[in-house]
Amino acid sequence: MSMHPTIHFATLRAPLRRWRPSPSARWTCIGALAIPLWATWPTLALRTRELPIFEVLSIAYLVGWLTLNALERARARTTETSAVLGDSATSVPRIASAWQSRIPALMFAIGVAGSAALFVFATNYIAAAEANLISYLWPGMIAAFGGMLGIFRLRTRQVMGIALGFVGAFIVMRGGSLSFSYPGMGLALLSGALWAAYCVYRLKWPAAPRSILAQGCAMSGALCAALHFLGEPTVMPTVGIAAGAITIGIIPTALGNFLWDQGFRRGDSKLLAVMAYATPLCSALLLSFLGMESLTWNLLIGAVVIAVAGMLSRTA
Repeated sequence: MSMHPTIHFATLRAPLRRWRPSPSARWTCIGALAIPLWATWPTLALRTRELPIFEVLSIAYLVGWLTLNALERARARTTETSAVLGDSATSVPRIASAWQSRIPALMFAIGVAGSAALFVFATNYIAAAEANLISYLWPGMIAAFGGMLGIFRLRTRQVMGIALGFVGAFIVMRGGSLSFSYPGMGLALLSGALWAAYCVYRLKWPAAPRSILAQGCAMSGALCAALHFLGEPTVMPTVGIAAGAITIGIIPTALGNFLWDQGFRRGDSKLLAVMAYATPLCSALLLSFLGMESLTWNLLIGAVVIAVAGMLSRTA
């Protein structure tokens, strides 16, 4: 009789592997975090409405510049985030000249501050809700600009998702009758186009110094300060109003744009563009939660339409 133990190979099992999302999916989730942060803008804007708009923006961009500088210093001290998220590109390609290193920051300043300025000018001709709706064509503009530059190709269902996302945003923001002022509509459309152009620029030319957003906020603050002193009276803010303006600089301006820039370049940019239509929905829900706006069927129907648009736009 053999004294060797019998080995049953059938009992051997491969260890179970834990499911982990792809790096692209994780970056997409990071970019999506910008949406609820951007959605705080209307609530905070109501808090600061006693101040001239460009005075508020000057304070916000100054605080955004300081916050982004702090974020970039923290990011430079450690590569833990890159390791956890599976990003092997921890270094930033060197830019040829000092002038060229300022171009990405200038593009961001034009995109964020130029868009805000044109939106304000548009409200001199049309209602703010209407200007907001027209400027929210920018996700569709990203698809159009990106397609023309050959950055990505859109499937039929993704085109349908973009169109449906705008329908959902229209349902959420619809209120009152629309006015047809061509200067106002043109300014609002250009407002959205500037931000879409910046987003596509970042996809086409992602190499940039790490301080691009901080430098862009500094340029934006200078532009808004110039517009303020040229056309607005200076009002000394109370502590509460100043806190609101500072919060605008930290949450939607610095953190929101930082997360969007990271996720949009490294994640599913097409899906994120459609998800951005949820920003006015999140804004309305936040205002409703704080008792500043009532829940309506428009919000509920718009939420369903935007959710369907997001499902249609998934890459996988």
